[in-house]
Amino acid sequence: MLPDILILYIVLAPGLVALTGLVHKQIGDKVVMGLTTAVVLSAGALSLIQLFAYVAGLGGHTGTEEHHASLVAATTGMEIKQHVITLMPWISVGEFQANWAIRVDTLSIVMMAVITGVSGLVHLYSWGYMSEDPHKARFFSYLSLFTFMMLMLVTADNFIQLFFGWEGVGLASYLLIGFWYQNKAPNDASIKAFVTNRVGDFGLALGIMAVFFVFRSVEFGPVLDAVRNNAAVVPVGFTEAAPVRDLVIPFLHWNLNALEVIGVLLFIGAMGKSAQFFLHVWLPDAMEGPTPVSALIHAATMVTAGVYLVCLLSPIYEYTFYAAGMITIVGAVTALYAATVGMAQNDIKRVIAYSTCSQLGYMFFVAGVGAYEAAMFHLFTHAFFKALLFLGAGSVIHGMHHEQDMRRMGGLAKFMPLTYAAMMIGTIAIIGLGIPHTRIGFAGFFSKDAILESTFAAGQSKVMFGQVAFWFGLIAAFLTSFYSWRLIYMTFHGPKTWEAHDDHDDHAHEDAHAADDAHSHTHDHTPHESPLVMLVPLGLLSLGAIFAGVYFYDAFVDGNNEAFWAGAIYRAAENHVLHDRHNVPEWVLYAPLVVTIAGFLIATFTYYFNRGVGKRVADSGGPLHSLFYNKWYFDEIYQATLIKGSAMLGNLFWKADKKIIDGIGPDGVVAVTKASAGRLSKMHTGYLYHYAFVIIGAALVFGGILWLRAGGAN
Repeated sequence: MLPDILILYIVLAPGLVALTGLVHKQIGDKVVMGLTTAVVLSAGALSLIQLFAYVAGLGGHTGTEEHHASLVAATTGMEIKQHVITLMPWISVGEFQANWAIRVDTLSIVMMAVITGVSGLVHLYSWGYMSEDPHKARFFSYLSLFTFMMLMLVTADNFIQLFFGWEGVGLASYLLIGFWYQNKAPNDASIKAFVTNRVGDFGLALGIMAVFFVFRSVEFGPVLDAVRNNAAVVPVGFTEAAPVRDLVIPFLHWNLNALEVIGVLLFIGAMGKSAQFFLHVWLPDAMEGPTPVSALIHAATMVTAGVYLVCLLSPIYEYTFYAAGMITIVGAVTALYAATVGMAQNDIKRVIAYSTCSQLGYMFFVAGVGAYEAAMFHLFTHAFFKALLFLGAGSVIHGMHHEQDMRRMGGLAKFMPLTYAAMMIGTIAIIGLGIPHTRIGFAGFFSKDAILESTFAAGQSKVMFGQVAFWFGLIAAFLTSFYSWRLIYMTFHGPKTWEAHDDHDDHAHEDAHAADDAHSHTHDHTPHESPLVMLVPLGLLSLGAIFAGVYFYDAFVDGNNEAFWAGAIYRAAENHVLHDRHNVPEWVLYAPLVVTIAGFLIATFTYYFNRGVGKRVADSGGPLHSLFYNKWYFDEIYQATLIKGSAMLGNLFWKADKKIIDGIGPDGVVAVTKASAGRLSKMHTGYLYHYAFVIIGAALVFGGILWLRAGGAN
């Protein structure tokens, strides 16, 4: 392990250099860009060095031993190795204690490498992509802030610090998605992302409250150790202790298992961040931000947070039935749903965005069946090929003068050969092409096949929704191959449809800064290769997309996985799913290859040899194509129900408040007072005889009352 000072540099330095954006007028844009890029790139290099050291078995800590925590799980005897650097006390209110600390274990080391590695290359890439934007300093500052917040999330030592990073990445995503705030679409997309994530974040907040209610602590160490060892706990307001796995919480007329409640609530938070079914609608619209932002969000930061959270809390989900089943079925449905939508999209970035949604579904459903290592492996390999695909798409958009509609591309392989090669590598990686029983294949082959094999094994062991997840994942693999090759053929092969659209009419889906881009005003719209500063990140990511799977396979999911993870991921003694995947039938090993080739052949026939077939299907407007093209009408359904329903309810409450509460209360009192005052004011005529009449009348009335009270005539 790296010395503490270097760990602190990796985690904290991106946040410090993000502050340079506040003084960019004084120091200049180039200084801000240079500092942020240099710091994040160096942090990425250090993180990768640390990861490779762990894989090689050289992960021993070189810092002071008093900060080292070594625990032993009673149920498995597994040594849990982690290193905690306490920065300062943070919250101390009764039993509610939380320090600001940095936790380093294998799980956080993997995430640090992914975050800083991809972010560093995105920073470098942005030098070319954002070269003509007038707000470069602000953009780079936001990128570094995003990186810092994600690092805070994955190195947190307690739920409160994790929540800080969790909300921080939400803020940074809002700023970056809406970076071109002068335009309506990015503004709407940033608000949509922010609001949708608040739904999930509410579940996460409730889950954290439930954790403190049950464990009287929000620190990961005591909480997860209590679950591992089935320790007796006394929840807040309870008087008797009970084993945590059997603890029941009464709620209304139900007796709810405490771990199930905690697991479901925390997963709702993960659903929002990782764009799972029902809370997925924000992710495709996030494409309104600059393309480097899309690469960072989809490959290394925001959307991976939910997967990381589930794997971090593996001790909880190992002892839940319904919460783990919920993760499995939601992930499986997401994988299949997003793949169907991806087939019908024409915006190059949206196709890749829905592929992200689908791949996240894979990660979740394999984590739901208990193969957390396979989920993290796919998260790791996915970071390389997904960043490669997005940055490759950005290179295409840049070379096409900000055209994003694949129907207006074609024949670009000749003009952009290096970008084409990078996109081909990314495509082969994401479809998981490889030969079973060999080490021949790109990164996605090793991680996706590990997922499908583990899921099938889980289904054989009667794990909840295991069989469903396997078949949904297999179908999604077929669809992934189809839409990935569709993207390649429509973009890089076939007729040069862009020649007929040199005018770039309003129907084109352009990046929001195109109006300020000199390229969009030139007369020469011939596609061109991107500059070297954009191609270098593509080359480095291509190496990861090719070799990350075969190199890290043993450490993540095979023979050396227990030594590598060192207790950072927990599996109960009865969980053998990762081992059982080696015993699945032979056809399970070859099924992903068969469906991948089938998807390739159908896409080749439809969009290469008979390019007009795909166009005719799209133009026909059939019900199935319309369903997929319109994203299963989720936006329309949510607009008609949730949004309009909320507006109607809000309007109803407003009217009730205005007409009933205010009408009877303040407004009513004011109206009565005003009317009474108006009537009384008419009696003030100024004539003496009027006043004398009133006085005499009042005297008579007053006298009559006194006389009656005195007994009258008696």
